[in-house]
Amino acid sequence: MGKKVIAIGNRLMMDDAVGVLIVESIKKDLEHRGIEVIIGETNIDYAFSKLNNHDEFYIVDSTCYETSPGTVILKNIEEVIKARAQSYAIHSLNLIDLINLNKLDIKGYLVGIEIENIDVNFGLSNTLQEKFDDISKEVLSLII
Repeated sequence: MGKKVIAIGNRLMMDDAVGVLIVESIKKDLEHRGIEVIIGETNIDYAFSKLNNHDEFYIVDSTCYETSPGTVILKNIEEVIKARAQSYAIHSLNLIDLINLNKLDIKGYLVGIEIENIDVNFGLSNTLQEKFDDISKEVLSLII
């Protein structure tokens, strides 16, 4: 059994890209530990095609749980599916919906990073940019 990290996000929508940008920043550390990195961005079908019941998955995505921007959460996929009505992950819910609809038995987690601003623009909000290194370290520690 191996570990795989799937980064979800849209680079054109400011903080929506935080999952992709964080995973790209820790990619070498992850791969050095034998963890496969998948940059799914907004291609949910591609990300779904990488899932299986043999590996442990970490889906890294932006969230909107109305907490402080830059807050990192870790939730079991099963927990997210059960709490579907209260979940506000921007993209991973589509991926998690596919997991649920296809009754895919996977071991996995949502690593959510709380956003501040989503708008059509390149780059993260000032708040997430200032916290970027700390967020990267926290995400890496949750995965390894």
